[in-house]
Amino acid sequence: MKKLTITTILLGSLVFSSCSKFLDVTPKAETTKDQLFSSEKGFRDALTGAYIQLKSGNTYGGSLMWGNIEYMARNWDVINNGNQALNNLVNANYADASVKGWMENTYADEYKMIASVNSILERIDGKKSLFTGENYSLIKGEALALRAFAHFDILRMFGQMPDNSGAAVYLPYVTEVTHEIITPIGFSDFAAKVLADLDAAEAIMKGKDPIQYYSLAELNPSPSSSAPPVVADNFYMYRQIRMNYNAVLALKARVYMYLSASDPANKVNAVKYAQMVLDAKDRTGKPTYRLGRESDRSLGDHLMSPEHITAVHIYNLESVANNTFGESGGLARSDFNIQDGYYYLNNLFPVAERTSDVRWKDLWSYKSSAPGYVMYKKFIQRTLQPILQVPLLRLSEMYLILTECATTKEEAETYYRAFCNEKGIPFPNGFNNSGWEADRKNKILREYVREFYAEGQTFFTYKRLNIATLPASWTASYYTGSAARYVVPKPDREINYNNK
Repeated sequence: MKKLTITTILLGSLVFSSCSKFLDVTPKAETTKDQLFSSEKGFRDALTGAYIQLKSGNTYGGSLMWGNIEYMARNWDVINNGNQALNNLVNANYADASVKGWMENTYADEYKMIASVNSILERIDGKKSLFTGENYSLIKGEALALRAFAHFDILRMFGQMPDNSGAAVYLPYVTEVTHEIITPIGFSDFAAKVLADLDAAEAIMKGKDPIQYYSLAELNPSPSSSAPPVVADNFYMYRQIRMNYNAVLALKARVYMYLSASDPANKVNAVKYAQMVLDAKDRTGKPTYRLGRESDRSLGDHLMSPEHITAVHIYNLESVANNTFGESGGLARSDFNIQDGYYYLNNLFPVAERTSDVRWKDLWSYKSSAPGYVMYKKFIQRTLQPILQVPLLRLSEMYLILTECATTKEEAETYYRAFCNEKGIPFPNGFNNSGWEADRKNKILREYVREFYAEGQTFFTYKRLNIATLPASWTASYYTGSAARYVVPKPDREINYNNK
């Protein structure tokens, strides 16, 4: 029986698309690929296809956003206790056949998208003369950023512990479409390739991306707006749902923060890039992004879209959210009046903060169809002008990075207080004078859970910090972590074939 390897996945899954359809391309169909990449439009369509793959149900349109990855962090309860596969996922039983299948699908779909952007990157330099305006720089930069983004989440999910504890894990960093076997590499080399792609994307997009000049309102016009677009080509619009220049900076901040687990010196660059995102301004001098606040919540923008640095556009998010989180949806928690024995939500959102915290107000309510369970309404859409995008990188993460990396209590309090003031979190007296760094760590950890609930970041945060148990103040015994939980096994076919 033929063994399936990462090369098989790549060569068997090369997919491109326009906005309306996919064009399946096989390695033998060189004529078809040559036709696709014979015009600027072909490159645009291929990049659009990669973005469509980005929202696969196995990745950021489901499993890596609000689905499996959130069960792995125990942010959801299993409503139907008879669902043994989900129970196994929650308990990190990665040997279960269904769980293994889910993880393999995520692994494969990440590499499918990587294959698509690699096909762009292997041709674009030779076709530079085809491009008008800044499209060569934007398409190449976005493709590089997408490749880095997907590889980095493969590293966070399947890679070894970032503090270098436990066994080494080798993964393939794929930069070409080839029949040759891709040799897996270690953690440090893999991370260096992520950063190299991001460095290249930053360099080629700098000064070329409209998001460095125009406001989000100008680049994301309302459908009812009669004002002429600020850019002549709509390819330059809606930069919030593309891997734009600022998204590259934010992703670099996230990567360096993750790498600081083994080398604290990486915090210097985490701070550098997070601050660059905070300092981003439009042509009028106004900040490009701002933190989400009460006024957004009261208008029904529970996703806090003004702080989205980059996001995935999901045109049918209204129905997806209702079917996933609504009355008939399977994602829920069993708290408030104690069902799971832990009061998890009650401790995550203390009573004293609930009247003001925008992450709590109107976002949790009982499910009439499942007594005792509560549903989460972050993605449930408002009637007028729904926000049909789910965030991949947000400004709030940059504030938390700057708070966590601050070298003095006063500096940490400056960033965290600015964050709290917008989110509605009481923070009158600053961090505890005695053991302020421990207090900061506990608060930062809780903010990552509260702020990015159902956005796929809790598990990766726990892994970065090597969390064994949660702080006692919010139910220590509810969650237990270890390398066995945090390092998801690679698909069997990869382990067998590569012998690592």
